[in-house]
Amino acid sequence: MALPADIDHLVFTCADLDAGIAWAERTFGVRPVRGGAHPQWGTHNALMSLGRERYLELLAPDPNAPSAGRANVAGRALFGMGVGATDGAAHEAWLTAAPRLTTWMLHSRTIDPLLTAALHAGIDLGRVTAGSRMRADGTEISWEIAIPPARPLDGCVPWLIDWGWSAHPSIAAPQGARLDWMEIVHPEPERVRRALDAVNCRGLDVRQGSEPGIRVGVACPRGVVVV
Repeated sequence: MALPADIDHLVFTCADLDAGIAWAERTFGVRPVRGGAHPQWGTHNALMSLGRERYLELLAPDPNAPSAGRANVAGRALFGMGVGATDGAAHEAWLTAAPRLTTWMLHSRTIDPLLTAALHAGIDLGRVTAGSRMRADGTEISWEIAIPPARPLDGCVPWLIDWGWSAHPSIAAPQGARLDWMEIVHPEPERVRRALDAVNCRGLDVRQGSEPGIRVGVACPRGVVVV
């Protein structure tokens, strides 16, 4: 089944960015490069290309960010970072776990009408806000993004993003991997399908399962790796 053309990037979260980069290099045979920091969430990232105008983002708490206040904790929860890791054992598991695909983003030049359509389909994907960061080479990139009030259907429905006039991050990211296929599993697959239809994301395999999740196949120097 063909992938929707507007899949923009996949977000893998981890507790430590250096460990996440090492994991990606072992797993895919391509080493991501650091992208930049997101002060509003207290996070930083690293990227590798998944083909033309697609990429994989590793997202981790930034140890150099201001002390983790309420806004940082809430922002990280939107990406499923350490959610539920409140007791000692769960926190330790989060710290040592491999990066996990927790959500994804869809590119759109017309975000507002899609937000309205999603609301009519029963899901709130948030409101548009502007964002920016500095790349390692000193170039600023900017975007508009709809930030949902909670992780949409456990991460199975994408956030919406528009890069405007900025060069797409996949262009400068390390090459060598490509998103080959993607599927979504959710206890309520029809709700997911309705939400995806509302944002013009059709053609993904959505099936029923007891636990929500996203599975992808990445064609890379290690073969087609399933994560």
